[in-house]
Amino acid sequence: MASTAASVWLGVGAAFGFALPLGLLIWWRVTRRAKLTPFFVGAAMFIVFALALEPLAHRYFLLGDNAAARAIAANPYLYMLYGGLAAGLFEETGRYVAFRFLLTKRRFPERVNAVTYGIGHGGIEAALTLGVTYAMYAAFALSLARGGEPAASAMAGGSAEALSALKAGLSAVTPGAAALAMLERAGAILLHVALSIFVFLAARDRSQWAWFPFAVALHAVADMPAALYRRGLLPLGIVEIWLWVVALCALRSARKRYLEATDP
Repeated sequence: MASTAASVWLGVGAAFGFALPLGLLIWWRVTRRAKLTPFFVGAAMFIVFALALEPLAHRYFLLGDNAAARAIAANPYLYMLYGGLAAGLFEETGRYVAFRFLLTKRRFPERVNAVTYGIGHGGIEAALTLGVTYAMYAAFALSLARGGEPAASAMAGGSAEALSALKAGLSAVTPGAAALAMLERAGAILLHVALSIFVFLAARDRSQWAWFPFAVALHAVADMPAALYRRGLLPLGIVEIWLWVVALCALRSARKRYLEATDP
């Protein structure tokens, strides 16, 4: 049965996953009078490019029966390279498409829209990966506490495998793990804001197009250690520290470019 501490942290983590992007959006809208449309476009493009299109590539390069998939499976560093580049290419391409064709220069010329987009892109990721996941585990923990195994099994759809997976996920939620997850999502949103500024500049001015491949490479570099963690080659703490280092450096550079740019 889930401990009281775990249940509390599940609730805190779930609330944080939803409250952080919402709070950032409200603050940015109030202080900069930002439009809301880029926020929703950012969220939608993450869903399309990261959750719908990127898994299609994974089917071939990670799950397929081919030489490339076998090579990546056998070499953790190829796996790291592929994972980082796939995330960078798909998500930054989605960002570029949004700024080039949806949030056009004519309708959304102001720099503030880049930040709003980044909040939406990183915010929906936080809501789905942290908010929804922790809310599901919290509901499962409550089901276990109130109804025991039968209620929990019913929540899992009667599947023994699903029940076992939920139990394993729940047991992994410690106060430290929840705190790291919240820190990770905060750092990821900062990184997404910085990347959105770079890609915004690339989409607005052909002479600054180099910021697009720069954003792809930066995104890949930020994500690569996570692939090594999944292979058991790096501790989670190192992955989180690396994410924050990259995010803060990227944000510092993006802020400079943001301040140097001018609105039409």
